[in-house]
Amino acid sequence: MATLPEYISFLKENRTRDQATEIYDQRIIDSIEIFEKFSDEFFYRDCPVCGDPHYENLDKFNGQYGVVRCSKCASLFVNPTPSLKALDYYYNHCECNKQLGKLLKTRVGKRGVILSERSVFVLKLIDQLLSAKNEIRVLEVGSNSGTFLHELSECLTETGKADSVSLVGIDIDKSAIESPVSDRITLYHASAEDFVARSEQSFDLILHFELIEHLHDPFGFCCALNRLLCPGGLMYFHTPNALGLDNQALSYNAFRPLAHGIFPPMHLNAFTTQNVAHFMMRTGFKIKAIETPGNFDVDIVRQFNTSESPLSIITEIKDEQSLAILQFVIRSLGASSHLAVCAEK
Repeated sequence: MATLPEYISFLKENRTRDQATEIYDQRIIDSIEIFEKFSDEFFYRDCPVCGDPHYENLDKFNGQYGVVRCSKCASLFVNPTPSLKALDYYYNHCECNKQLGKLLKTRVGKRGVILSERSVFVLKLIDQLLSAKNEIRVLEVGSNSGTFLHELSECLTETGKADSVSLVGIDIDKSAIESPVSDRITLYHASAEDFVARSEQSFDLILHFELIEHLHDPFGFCCALNRLLCPGGLMYFHTPNALGLDNQALSYNAFRPLAHGIFPPMHLNAFTTQNVAHFMMRTGFKIKAIETPGNFDVDIVRQFNTSESPLSIITEIKDEQSLAILQFVIRSLGASSHLAVCAEK
């Protein structure tokens, strides 16, 4: 008989209800500020996934931001999209990003589910790359102040591989770069595109977590990362899965403790287990794996459910063992709202 899974709680592993509410409320306040300051500069774009120019309009986010569905590949995205000037202001000046940065720093040295599962997989990729090369270079794009790279550095030190792996991080949030969690990693204030333009470095492994959904041009971004990779190099990233359970149960206009795939000006593109393979091929990558290793969907729907969704029936399941089995099944079927992709150049 298979070992019964353990139930993993969102409120224990990610953030408290009060933290979730505070960050959500501030995100709405900041989204209104960005719209009021910069909406005259918003611009229309073709589908960021397949490049098709045709789409249908959906309900606006918070009654302000346009949300559309691509007529060709059915991907959801924000259109018109905030300008680079608006996004630069949002990430460097708005309060919600400072709140999230503080939350991330509280996880330094705490190997909970969020960081540890990610670290285990990345360490396997590093071992795979080190089997072919004596030394490798790892780049995390959107590293913030280096929380994940710090944990990775600790794991590499414990396993005696730290001298064989160089760790570099870049982020457009200057304040985060200027307050690193460790002096053992190298951080740069730059976007991926700027880093490609001015850097002569190449990397064996490029990481980015919960990032491509934020970008007005994820296609150009991933093409830039392809150029930074060595031949045979790997890219591993996470992004929300818009077809996942909690994203289906809670709409982008409903209160939610984690942002939906659509949540402007933060999340501008909704990726799924269906459209991400096409997107990777279009940007010059070969797919190695697409998984949904998320753990929080069941608990989010239970704790923050809306009676409008038929999926709120999950709240009728009371014992944690049954919920743990449901959680396991959702992950195994690729239906959790956390998407992980490994691709090769």
